[in-house]
Amino acid sequence: MSRYHFLLTLLGLASLLPYVAAYGLGDLRKNTAGFEIAFFAAFALYLAAVAVVLRHRSDTHSALRNTLLLITFFSLLFHLILLPTRPTLSDDMYRYVWDGRVQANGLSPYRYPPKAPQLAALRRGDAAVYRYINRKDFITVYPPGAQMAYAAVWRIVGDSVTGFKLMFVLAELLGAVILLALLRAFHQPPERIVIYLWSPLLVFEVAHAGHVDAIMLPLLIAAFWARVKERPVLLGICFGAATLVKLFPLVLLPALLPVPTVFSWKGLRAPLQMAAAFAGVIGLGYLPYVLWGAGALGFLPLYFNENFNLGLARVLFDLAPFVGLAPAALANAVTFGGLIGLSAVFVLRPAASGREALVRCVWLIGWFTLFTQNLFPWYLLWLLPLMALFAEPGRLLGFKLAPLTAWLIFSGTIALAYMFFIRWRVMPWAQAAEYGPLYGVLLISALRFLPQPRPGLRPSQRERGVGPDISETSPFPRRGLQPRSEVERGGPG
Repeated sequence: MSRYHFLLTLLGLASLLPYVAAYGLGDLRKNTAGFEIAFFAAFALYLAAVAVVLRHRSDTHSALRNTLLLITFFSLLFHLILLPTRPTLSDDMYRYVWDGRVQANGLSPYRYPPKAPQLAALRRGDAAVYRYINRKDFITVYPPGAQMAYAAVWRIVGDSVTGFKLMFVLAELLGAVILLALLRAFHQPPERIVIYLWSPLLVFEVAHAGHVDAIMLPLLIAAFWARVKERPVLLGICFGAATLVKLFPLVLLPALLPVPTVFSWKGLRAPLQMAAAFAGVIGLGYLPYVLWGAGALGFLPLYFNENFNLGLARVLFDLAPFVGLAPAALANAVTFGGLIGLSAVFVLRPAASGREALVRCVWLIGWFTLFTQNLFPWYLLWLLPLMALFAEPGRLLGFKLAPLTAWLIFSGTIALAYMFFIRWRVMPWAQAAEYGPLYGVLLISALRFLPQPRPGLRPSQRERGVGPDISETSPFPRRGLQPRSEVERGGPG
């Protein structure tokens, strides 16, 4: 066994301990402090494993195969440990099972809330699902794609919460297979899949809490792959299906739309194909539920008035009284106004490559995450595939001081949002520890890329262009001297 495989094996074995500890805690909401200790122990070992992988590349086919088998084996163990646990960090899973049961009995999930007298027969004798549903007085918030998944899974496993979670874990693993293809398209080491598969955020939010984001992930990753491979129809289908499951991916449309860099009628063919496929999938998804009656929006319109785990939105809430707006209205205006602004820039200045399009997705997800007034930990899961693609090694605990490192760290510190359960109110120190590293690394990495005067040159020399070529010293090369994309030059490492 090579030193590389030995280190990964050692880190994998050590990582089993926090997951076993979390299993032994039982109700993680009642044992929040214990959960946080277990989570951050797993996260520290995860960062160590990622740092090892980023600095190593298997040099033979057999070595690569052994590495991938090792990563997959331990990922399966992490998931299997938490799979039998009752989801306590979130109650969402019970609504999924309920919505599947309602549809199996011939009723639209958008017609009645769980507490409605019309559904009394479905509640009778149920001690495993209904009692744990939150918002019993409200109609479901989940879009048609998610509802189709609930209905299909319920017909296979019935009311089994573990069965639902197993299906979601399988979907997550399918996402890993597609992500491997995407890594190959970028000529990136396949071992980077560890960033996705070993993420404690992914393990806890899917194997324990069972969030439907696991169904969205393979569809979104497939859309990324289709964008890179310039397959506009497939891109539209996969992206439409991902949006039907979760809705959040919709904000990525301007980044993924394959608009030509030079206008031509022939160049418009790809974006029109993508848009038509996307609209067709969305329409076909909503049509059955609209025809079923009661619409297909449910609780969604009320969702944007709620808030949890505020980041920069807290500043907006404090400013709201001074501008004469309701706090939620101002937060939504900044969140979606910023997304609209970025979207306009991305459409007017089209991405020159699939790589650039996916980097722009990081910008859109980042803006949404920074300013949204409702941020739950599992809302970060869609960043994991992009972290696997773009994270870079460096000197900051093995990572480069760059935006993707900030988001990688935040995929761990966001677990501090669950500290809310200890006293059922926000703990300022926990939020400072949650968001501080994110803001700090983002700010420092942004300052590093500000243009700096070249040392040893007088202003007159700089004006005449004396000295080294700016394309060799600045992170902003002149036009015509841009380095080739990662796909073209084979990627880092």
